[in-house]
Amino acid sequence: MKRSPLFPRFLSNLVMAGAMLLSAPAGAQVISASAEAEALVQKIKSGALLAMSDEQVLKTFSQLDPQAIPSYLELGLKSLDECEIWMKRQERLSSGWTRQPFVTYIKYRHQPRQVYVQWLKDSPKAGQEIIYDETKRKDASYGHLGGFFNVTSMWTSIDGAMAKGNSNHTVRDLGMQSVVGILVDSNRRRLKEGLPTAPNQIEIARINGERTAALTWVTPPGMTGSYAAKSKVYVNLAQPWIRMIESWDEHGEMNERVSFDKVLPATFTDADFDPENSSYGF
Repeated sequence: MKRSPLFPRFLSNLVMAGAMLLSAPAGAQVISASAEAEALVQKIKSGALLAMSDEQVLKTFSQLDPQAIPSYLELGLKSLDECEIWMKRQERLSSGWTRQPFVTYIKYRHQPRQVYVQWLKDSPKAGQEIIYDETKRKDASYGHLGGFFNVTSMWTSIDGAMAKGNSNHTVRDLGMQSVVGILVDSNRRRLKEGLPTAPNQIEIARINGERTAALTWVTPPGMTGSYAAKSKVYVNLAQPWIRMIESWDEHGEMNERVSFDKVLPATFTDADFDPENSSYGF
């Protein structure tokens, strides 16, 4: 069979294309994922994601590069270095599962780490307040109990008995940064161990009537240093951050449920983290 005179050129071009693919920079996929994350944030900010049908939302997330998800979560934190948070939290503490969620109002500044927390009415420990300011003490927070026990304020260790009665996490972890940090670290471990990083399930879920995209990751057997056996992240379709996160242990028991009911970027002053603030009850 007589070959076309163009065949050698075609073969040469094919070999060159293959060589270019093999020599592509290692960061090429990361750049692509980063661009997808930026595009997703813009869809949220413009209201385009919220306006989509359930099927369109599911398609949008299922077609994302898996590495775009942790990139998107980190992008969402850029406006939350200082913020107000209305949070519901349930955890499996040493005393058992907290059936009634702690409802708190939080002022959070990431750098330097400064946190004010008030437990709101109609929830356990209503009236309790604490302030943490790493510029004064990194190892302790200042606070008082709620209700009849609101007698005096005192310094207590951030990982002591009083703190552990509220959460398995310390007061330093009350911002959304700690949640995103756990998810990003889990993704990094999967990459390092050559394990799949894409969510095992993507679905539409509603929280108090709000539509979210729920992404579930099941930890593969043998994965080291995993935070939970299964985690479900509920993505806020109206704002570029997490709406809620849930985690389970290897026995299928829920370890934690954290709901970010309302999050507002803010600008604070030193008075916001001062026990002498007249609006506080220290």
